[in-house]
Amino acid sequence: MASKKVKKQKNKDAEDFVKVDAYMIPAPQAEMYRVLREAVAEDLIEELSKQYPEVKRMTDEDEGEAIVAFTETSQEALRIYLNPTNISAAQKARDKDQMDKFIENYFN
Repeated sequence: MASKKVKKQKNKDAEDFVKVDAYMIPAPQAEMYRVLREAVAEDLIEELSKQYPEVKRMTDEDEGEAIVAFTETSQEALRIYLNPTNISAAQKARDKDQMDKFIENYFN
C-alpha cells in the first residue's frame, strides 16, 4: 500500500514541472521564467549585434536554444545557451546594467 502512495507522489511531482525549451522548470515559476528568458534573449541579441554582423537564435537538440554571434566570415564567434543558469546570471547583469560584462565572461 505504501508503494502506491510513493508512485502517486512521483507522478504528482512530475506534474509540478513544465518543459521550457530543453529544461524542466517548476510549474509555478514557468511563466515568469519564459518572460525573463525572452527578455534576456532580446537583450543578448541587441548587445551582440553591436559587436557582430550576424546574431541568430539557434536550437541545439541537447542543450536547447542559444544566441549565436557570427563574424564577418560567418564563423561562429560566441554561443550563449538560454539555460536556467545563464538566464539567472544574465538577469543579475541586466539589473546592474552590465550585460556587456556578462557577455565578456564567455571570452575568458
